[in-house]
Amino acid sequence: MAKDFNAGADAGDSGARPVSQFKPFKWVPQQGLDPSRQHQAAFLNDARDVVQGALLLVQLLQWDEERCEAVSSETDPAPFFDACQRNSLQRFVAVSLGLLHARIEAQCEAMRE
Repeated sequence: MAKDFNAGADAGDSGARPVSQFKPFKWVPQQGLDPSRQHQAAFLNDARDVVQGALLLVQLLQWDEERCEAVSSETDPAPFFDACQRNSLQRFVAVSLGLLHARIEAQCEAMRE
C-alpha cells in the first residue's frame, strides 16, 4: 500500500494514470488564539482531515482498479472491493465533500454578515 502513485509514470509506464502529488496538511495550533480564531482553526483542521481522507479513499479505489487491470486474465484475482463496497466508498467521498462544502459556504456567509 505504500506505493507512490506517480512512480509508474516517472518510470516510463505509459499505463499509469497521473495523480497529483499531495502534501499532508499541518494542523493549525489552537493554543494562544482568541476564541473566534480557535473556532476558525478547528474548522480548518476538520476540513483538512476531510480532504485528506477523501483523497486517500480515491487513491485506494484507484489502486484497486489498477491492480485488477494489471493482472493477466489467467489468474483473474478478485478485486479488493466488490461493487457494493466501491459504490459505498464513492458515495461516502461525495457526501463528505458535500458536507464540507456546506460548512465552507456557512462560514463564508457568516463572515459576510
